[in-house]
Order: sequence, then structure tokens, then C-alpha cells
Amino acid sequence: MKNEFIPIYKREAIEHVCAKDAIDSTWLSSSCGKYRDQAIERMKELSGCKYAVLTSSGTTAMHLVAKSLRYKYPNIKKLIIPDNVYVAAINPFLYDGDYWDFKVMDTDQMTWNMSLDLPNEECAVLIVHNIGNIINVPLLKRKYPKAVFVEDNCEGFLGKYEDKPSGSESLCSAVSFYGNKTISNGEGGCFLTNDKDVFEYAYRLHSQGETDIRFVHDILGYNYRMTNVSAALLCDELLNVDRILEMKSNIFNKYRSEFGEISQVIQPDTINANWMFGIRVSGGTYSSARNYFLKYGIETRPMFYPLMEHKHLKIKSCCAVARELSRECIILPSFPELSYHEIEHIISTVNKYIVFTRGN
Repeated sequence: MKNEFIPIYKREAIEHVCAKDAIDSTWLSSSCGKYRDQAIERMKELSGCKYAVLTSSGTTAMHLVAKSLRYKYPNIKKLIIPDNVYVAAINPFLYDGDYWDFKVMDTDQMTWNMSLDLPNEECAVLIVHNIGNIINVPLLKRKYPKAVFVEDNCEGFLGKYEDKPSGSESLCSAVSFYGNKTISNGEGGCFLTNDKDVFEYAYRLHSQGETDIRFVHDILGYNYRMTNVSAALLCDELLNVDRILEMKSNIFNKYRSEFGEISQVIQPDTINANWMFGIRVSGGTYSSARNYFLKYGIETRPMFYPLMEHKHLKIKSCCAVARELSRECIILPSFPELSYHEIEHIISTVNKYIVFTRGN
């Protein structure tokens, strides 16, 4: 086992019946084919949302979220954002210029999500479920009635808050189907909402701003559409969602039983999405951890860095917890097909690393 390389994420090839049928049908583009409609209906079922727009990526879905928030609430400019999240959660809010007045929240020591001590004022709040740990949005809506919530649900998809699917209780949300996600078609996304007006606006945006009259456009739009072949790949994944979730649940339950005290704390009335599993080892650094685990054939990745590390954002923050997490957290292999022996090897190596760190 020591000489075998365990990646942090990989996918076992499932039987792509829908994708093969889509290719054989020759309906390849985004303008036709049956699998887009099938994927949309399944996504509405899983997400608990009335409306869904398939997109070319999670990032383009997040741009639709940013545009929809500005469209629906044009007078709100203050946007509350978390600190140590993937940069694609923040970038789409900058695509249309310096419109937003960002307020960066530090990170909670226990959940690794943004601090939930929000300002009690009219504002918008971007919720990001860090590495799949769900924030209880219904609770926040009750506590902060003046705030409008949107969700980057790319890491939290298939999690729950108060027995409702994550992403379903905000104005709108985005999901990613990138290759490292629990459900993947390689590269794709989905915009979700329960607001019909927002849906119609986002749908037009994602398809070049076209009106009901073909080739007549009345707003500046984008080509953010998902092709029929990509939708067919997504349908194949969605047919296997129960099996994939069971496999991931088994892995995460084993990790939690071993590393509960050094992993994320799950907020009450939420169910973790089980995307990736992280541990925090105080006293160590991620750079040393990475080298240590590679000696044992295990790939890891760091926690996301504070936003101030990304120079293009021009965001100044003094978020101490976010810096600590990016230095001390280690994200472990979490893909569904991890074998029993691989999991045991990872657990053993983590325990060795903890002893090694304390000895240094």
C-alpha cells in the first residue's frame, strides 16, 4: 500500500448509457436533444427548487446568481462574503465591475464556515458551504429578516438544512458538476431558484438574452448553455446518485469515527454533503503535511486560502482564523471508490502524522 498512490479524488467509470445514446442520436448541441429536459427534472427533484437552468459550469451558474441578485434587489450593494472559500465563489460578483461593497466575515473555528454573527441590516449574504459542511440558511433567515441570501452550493449539493435540500431556501443558488464533485459530468453547472421572475431572467441571460422571437435579443446575455451530450453524462450520474451517496457516507462515517475531534463540527439541524473530508492538526503546516503524506503515497490538498491572498480581488482583511485553517487543515482523499484497505492506510498515516507533529 505504501507504494500505491491514492489521489484525493478520482471517478470510477460508470456505464454511460445516456451519453452513448446522445452521441448515437447525433443531437449533440445545446439547442436540441432530450437529456437536457430529463436532467432538469431530476435536478428539480433533488434540489427542492421549482426552476432549474443547466449551465456550462458552476462558475457560470454563480454568475447567474450574482446577476439575479442585482436584478431582483438593485438597491442592495452591501454583500457579506466568507473569507476562506474557493475564489470562483467571489469572482462572478466582479465580472460586471466594482458594484458590490464587500464585507468579509472571518471563519468559525469549529465549522470552518463563515462566522454567522452577521450585521442586522439590509444587505445580501453569500453563503458557501465549505467543503460540504452545511450552513443553516433557514435559521439565518429567521434571525436576519432584513438580509437577502444567495448560495454557492457547489460543494454543499445534496446536503440538507432543517430537512430541506441545501440551496432551496435562498433567492437562488448554484451547483457545480466539475470532475471533483460528488455528481459530475466533467464540467457543468446548474442555477436553481423558486422565484419565477428570477428564473425567467436567468434563463434568458444564459441563452444570449434571446426573446420569444428567435434571433431577437433585448438584453446582453451569455452562452452559458449545457450541451445535450453533457446533460446525458449528467443523467447517467444522477441515475447512480443513491449508490454514490451510500459509498461516500460509508467513507465519511469511518473518517468521523476516527477523527471527530479534529474535523469540522456539523451545525445542528443540518446534514453534511460529504463532499470532501478535512482534518485540522494544530502545530503543523500544510506544506509539511503534504510532503509527509506523499511519502506514504497519499495525495492531499490544502484548505482554501484567505481572500487577501488573491491580489486581483483587492480585498483587505485581517481574518486570523482563515489564515490558521489554510495553514493547518489537510483535505483527505474522499472519492466514492476508496477501498477498505486504502481508508485504513489513510487513517494509519494520519495517526502517524499527528505523532510526528507533536514530536516536532
